[in-house]
Amino acid sequence: QHVERRGEQHVVEPERLRIGRGWIERRRQRRRRRERVLTIRRALILLLALATSASAQDPNGRIGIRDFRVLLTVHSDGSLDVVEQITFRFSGRWNGIVRDLSLRHNTSQGRAVKLKVSRISVTDASGRPLRVEQERKDYGWTRGLRISIPDAVNADRAIIIRYRVANAIRFFYAGRKEGELDELYWNITGYKWQMAIHTVHAHVVLPDGVTPTRAAAYAGGIASANADAQIEKEGNEVDFSFPQYLAQTGGMTIAVGWPAGSISPRASERGEQLAALVRRSPTLIPFIVFFLAFARWLNRGIDPDEGSVEVQFEPVDGASPAELGTLVDNTADLRDITSTFVDLAVRGFIRIEETPESRILGFGDHAEYIIHIIKKHAEWVGLRPHEIRCLGAISSASPYAPFNVMVSQLRKTFPSALPRIRDGIFDSLVSRGYYRERPDAVRKKWVGLAVIIASIGYGLAKLGELMMWVTFAPEAFMTAGVASGAIVLAFGLIMPARTVAGARARGAALGFKEFLGRVESERYKKMVTPPEMFERFLPYAMAFGVEQKWARPFEGIYSKSPSWYTGGPGTFSPLTLSQSMSDMSSAAGTTMSWTSSSSGSGSGSDRGGSSGGGSGSGF
Repeated sequence: QHVERRGEQHVVEPERLRIGRGWIERRRQRRRRRERVLTIRRALILLLALATSASAQDPNGRIGIRDFRVLLTVHSDGSLDVVEQITFRFSGRWNGIVRDLSLRHNTSQGRAVKLKVSRISVTDASGRPLRVEQERKDYGWTRGLRISIPDAVNADRAIIIRYRVANAIRFFYAGRKEGELDELYWNITGYKWQMAIHTVHAHVVLPDGVTPTRAAAYAGGIASANADAQIEKEGNEVDFSFPQYLAQTGGMTIAVGWPAGSISPRASERGEQLAALVRRSPTLIPFIVFFLAFARWLNRGIDPDEGSVEVQFEPVDGASPAELGTLVDNTADLRDITSTFVDLAVRGFIRIEETPESRILGFGDHAEYIIHIIKKHAEWVGLRPHEIRCLGAISSASPYAPFNVMVSQLRKTFPSALPRIRDGIFDSLVSRGYYRERPDAVRKKWVGLAVIIASIGYGLAKLGELMMWVTFAPEAFMTAGVASGAIVLAFGLIMPARTVAGARARGAALGFKEFLGRVESERYKKMVTPPEMFERFLPYAMAFGVEQKWARPFEGIYSKSPSWYTGGPGTFSPLTLSQSMSDMSSAAGTTMSWTSSSSGSGSGSDRGGSSGGGSGSGF
């Protein structure tokens, strides 16, 4: 009955009204839940940031930035007045803060310059000066301010930093995608603060009558493209605010552009281009190096005229095969040295024995060569230094049988003997007056000079990167060093030059080489007189690389093996002998080169990060 009486008094609402009110209520509930979740999330982030800041600063306290406000006033002379008002919240006992001002700045052309900062002053919120210790950091690219703050104990304290920058404005010219304009591109906070920043606010004031045409802000980590900051323009002023929380190492960068011509000392485009050329000017150094090296080569690196090459039927008087082979190409290579073995054999100092040996697993045969030293050390009279050193290296290769040495055993002594043998060949050529200076010594000097030049370029590049040079680009020094070193190295390879006597001797050596290589022609074949000529000139033919051509005309007229050679496969012939000596030379050269190498011997802005900024911490 009670229910019935209440039902009579109850006013029934329309069905659609009840549904509408329920939908609104559910929407309000969801909104309240989202707000609670967002509030909890922000609180957790704030607590995490404060914990991180505390661990980075002081185990007994915490420090954070409640508010970071900056006033930027652009003057018509291009200077910029900066006023930073930073409110810190100190938890625990602190002595003050460190504010590092970054002096790095890039022009619109990407040229690095250093900001000119002056008139630095620091006060508290009431205008009383605070004690400041300044220091240069990062090789002068950072100005450190160590600011003492009284009563920084469990309290909020505000400091005001004022300074002037003479060259903070960037100038863009026609033809760029940004168009022709002036721009202030400024890092408000810096990206290396060791504490959280709760709110950031920046206000830019341009000269009277100048209206900003572009404005942008980027907040977050370094190089961030987050543009959630609020921007308001009014007259010649632009206001930026980022009320959201910035985590440790977060910051905000702003950019304001206005029509060109408002700044009286606007740098000319030609001046900027000239500065860019000066910055790249070290790349001109290789051209200077090339000119100097070329002049040196004309003066000291060109051989005198050796005249026309005429066929010679005898080697240069008194010159050994190794000396003539070196004189032709300025290099005492292994072919020249191994030709000395055959020359010593022909002259009766050694005897060469060829013995066949089976290959591993029986696949084919290869020859082993044994060198028998016939004349003992006391009989090495009249030999040239390189010949004596060759015999000494051979005899010491087998200490148990010093007068019977296999070519494969030369790897024990020739690595250390090769440089001295080459010294003997070059010294002999210099003493004959064929060179003013040894060719290998000339090459070493130029190779050393090339290494020094390349090292200087590399060192200057690294020093420039470290100290952030602005006048010259560090990478230009790297390019100049590498290119100049390559030029010097190339000239060093062709710099060794012969004297007049050396040039004439080389012409005669080439004429003799032509005779040895063309002796089988009808013109020269009639001059062949076996067998002495074949044996005598075989070492020279080996030094010149024409031993097969030299031996071919003697086939059929020279059938007896010489006394200095024994063994060998089949019936003797000049071709088989020359081939055997060539094989021995190759085997000895392979052994020497393998051993030498194995032993080590032998000869418009669109993202964060900009000018200004810096970092800070507590102490």
